[in-house]
Amino acid sequence: MFLRNCWYVAAESREVSRQPFGRVLLNEPVVLYRREDGSPVALEDRCCHRRAPLHLGTLIGDRLRCGYHGFTFDTSGTCVAIPGQDKVAAGIGVRSYPVAERHRYVWVWFGEKEKADPTLIPDFSYNDDPAWAAVGACLHVEANYLLLVENLIDLSHVPFVHSSTIGSAEDTNPKLKTERGEGFVRVTRDAPGISTPPSMRALGFAPVVDQSKIITFKPASNIWIDIPTKDAAPVAGRNEPMQRRVMILNAITPETERSCHYFWVNARDFDLGDTERSAFFLKTVTQAFNEDKNILEAQQKNIELDPKAPTLNVNADWGGVQAVRMMDGLITAETARA
Repeated sequence: MFLRNCWYVAAESREVSRQPFGRVLLNEPVVLYRREDGSPVALEDRCCHRRAPLHLGTLIGDRLRCGYHGFTFDTSGTCVAIPGQDKVAAGIGVRSYPVAERHRYVWVWFGEKEKADPTLIPDFSYNDDPAWAAVGACLHVEANYLLLVENLIDLSHVPFVHSSTIGSAEDTNPKLKTERGEGFVRVTRDAPGISTPPSMRALGFAPVVDQSKIITFKPASNIWIDIPTKDAAPVAGRNEPMQRRVMILNAITPETERSCHYFWVNARDFDLGDTERSAFFLKTVTQAFNEDKNILEAQQKNIELDPKAPTLNVNADWGGVQAVRMMDGLITAETARA
């Protein structure tokens, strides 16, 4: 089950064009395309006639014609034409979804339409703020979306999974601060005096750095990771310690109960016009998140072998446990009102 009265990222803005394309979201097939004026449309990707995918069809102006038998739908999902018939009976059509475009993403609302308030879209403004340079991508993960949520909140895995990319071998005993408030869970990891992660060494940091990670989760599945890093000791020839800040934006949209779409952004507040720096971060973070993908997909397979096998919670699991409990409560309450 999924939380439905909230906004989910359906696609990066650059993915949505005048060529319809389909994506499964929350167990529902969705077709996305743009009107002639450039605004996005999201419809059920399943023709009401014989359930053919509409993304295999053709746009006629702003209307989408099914590629199987030619049924044609307007942007509200209403069927407006059936070949061989002069009239279309009332009520024939496919589901339409509230859709909005913000922060270089196309967002879709799967719940009650009257509650689809665009002001509730999560603040991913680092992705298009001119004061930041951002790179990102979408990764398909064959694992339940909450496994990825737990992975991103509990970063105790970083020294082990990411030792060759973004991890430090000494980052195993950070000072932890935890907080759960109205609609959020936050974990702060302060790790002073750790060996500089490979990705930070490439930026010119000293061999030892002080690094913090401020991780904030908000339903349904959005996570912000603020990472300030600073030289831990003076460096010869450097007047001031190097310090940099990176913000990782994470939007996880369930595909099915055992798979998800992971939209991520790496934003930085330095070297804004440096294209080589952007290429470096895109390559490095992609490599790191593929390391997560390998672990999570193996974890999902183990879970499916025996869903009732016991698990053990330790101190580092607090954030993930709280996030899952928050989601369980929200889904239960939403289901009870339905």
